[in-house]
Amino acid sequence: MRRFYFDPIYIGLLIIPIPFWLFFKTDHLPWTADQLTALIVLSLLYPVLEELIFRGYLQPWLQSKSNRQFFHLSAANILTSIIFSLSHLLNHSPLWALSTLIPSLVFGYSLDRHKTLLAPIALHASYNLGYFLTYGIN
Repeated sequence: MRRFYFDPIYIGLLIIPIPFWLFFKTDHLPWTADQLTALIVLSLLYPVLEELIFRGYLQPWLQSKSNRQFFHLSAANILTSIIFSLSHLLNHSPLWALSTLIPSLVFGYSLDRHKTLLAPIALHASYNLGYFLTYGIN
């Protein structure tokens, strides 16, 4: 197993969104206790649960059915990411759901590359944290 936290590609995937967050940053201080609780749930609990389901179960199961690759992305990752995005239609607008596709492909790529669920969990948690720190919690 490759140590993902030393991989330059992984580190790049981790820091790529930071300039976007800083560019779109809006001031949401001070945060209420309820907002801080929501931030913890949205930035830690949801990523862990979603990655367990999508990258811990679904993507490996699909990978066992096909080893095809498209532009360095596994077919299992692409299909898992489409399902992941579609699942966001349950609680979000179509544009929001569609916006989860590229990050999902990144999460799946990190699983394929590093063979550990910790890699996509850490990426997902950091992406969610950056997003909600940038745009706030309504």
